[in-house]
Amino acid sequence: MDPFNVYKTYLALRLHFTNPKYDITKTRGAVKASQAAFQKRKDILSMRKLARDYTKREVIDFLVANFVAGDRWGGMFDTNAEETYKQWKNKKQNIDYIIEQDFCKIELEMEKQEIDNPLTATDGQHPLIYRLYFGHLISLETLVILDKLYNYVIIQTDDIFLQDLNLLITKYKPFVQNGQKFLERTSNFV
Repeated sequence: MDPFNVYKTYLALRLHFTNPKYDITKTRGAVKASQAAFQKRKDILSMRKLARDYTKREVIDFLVANFVAGDRWGGMFDTNAEETYKQWKNKKQNIDYIIEQDFCKIELEMEKQEIDNPLTATDGQHPLIYRLYFGHLISLETLVILDKLYNYVIIQTDDIFLQDLNLLITKYKPFVQNGQKFLERTSNFV
């Protein structure tokens, strides 16, 4: 992959994760980019390094990992971007186990708090799954899988915390495995 293609991939993914109206799955990554604009970038060395060290799939994964981790520049200026990518790859390799563990945590909290459905708000509180996520007890991937199964995410909400998180869940969906194999496992959630 050449540095200019890394740049175009970066632009497409940045638009995907930051603009609610841009969907990389519909546009297939189409963006307007010029060589002149590319040559003026301050992160051109980062683009060249990514092009030299990674395949196209790895570049996409690197950028996705960093955008999902909250880096609005996709790791282009972050010295920890490589470590973020390694952690994301490890999580991706163990995703079935992580999600299974998260489901156990959700079930335990449902019992403790006597909640019937972890996807709906109760007593003026956020839904249980959001509270567990904000408490760092379950992963973002678990929220994405649950949304793939039950389509509970509402992007337009008055709650600023949920609005940003729901947008991230929606934008991360194309990059997370299909959740159908977890459907039976979560049947007692709803």
